[in-house]
Amino acid sequence: MGRRVPVEALLRFVSRIMPPPLPVLPPGSRWLSRRKDLLLLAVEHPPQCRTLRVSSSKKGGDDYRAFRLALPYVVYLLTFYRDGFEEMKMFFRVSPLTSMADTLYHTCLPNVRGEPGHYGSQRVCLRYRPEMLEGVPLAQAVPALLDFFWSTGFNQDISHSAFEQARSLDPRLANLAAWEAATAENPLFPLEVTWEAAARNLPDLWAECLKLHGETDQPVQSAEELVDLLYRLPVGY
Repeated sequence: MGRRVPVEALLRFVSRIMPPPLPVLPPGSRWLSRRKDLLLLAVEHPPQCRTLRVSSSKKGGDDYRAFRLALPYVVYLLTFYRDGFEEMKMFFRVSPLTSMADTLYHTCLPNVRGEPGHYGSQRVCLRYRPEMLEGVPLAQAVPALLDFFWSTGFNQDISHSAFEQARSLDPRLANLAAWEAATAENPLFPLEVTWEAAARNLPDLWAECLKLHGETDQPVQSAEELVDLLYRLPVGY
């Protein structure tokens, strides 16, 4: 049975399911993609040294010690769904992002999941959901979230962490003391490390994210798809 709808109603429905205008972006933003209620943002930080508080215990006890550690380029991939923060993944690079097809590399941090090939690989453990960011504009929420991640303290809670995965890549990463000593000698040594390549680039990660939420980034390409859109139009719209 056919269905007729006014063109105006169809346009109103399409405009409702299309994403709203893009927000003001935070510093370091390199790439953004949005589909309906889903937003994926890539932020890049240049090589730098950070002081990390690290515990040698699983849950983090009273043995936290500060380490001054050098990092290469860090790419943060943040997912927001219905304007709420959902998850963050991290990747390394030895040069800035210049194209969508650029290779991303696994990190070497204790609070980041290792397990190459798994969807959750390189997912960051934030210890708890930072609800104080709910409803905060993206330009404020992202810097606050990254500061929260680096300042909360690291432990050994994640099995098969990115740190465990990377320790054999280079003697300078064998343990935190070696990493700190190498940092003191040459703060840019992470740019010399042969990091393990991730099997996914930015478009691949966006496609995975869409699939997880039952979406696709493919536009309407045929009359059949347009008909499907018409039949999804709510009755009386």
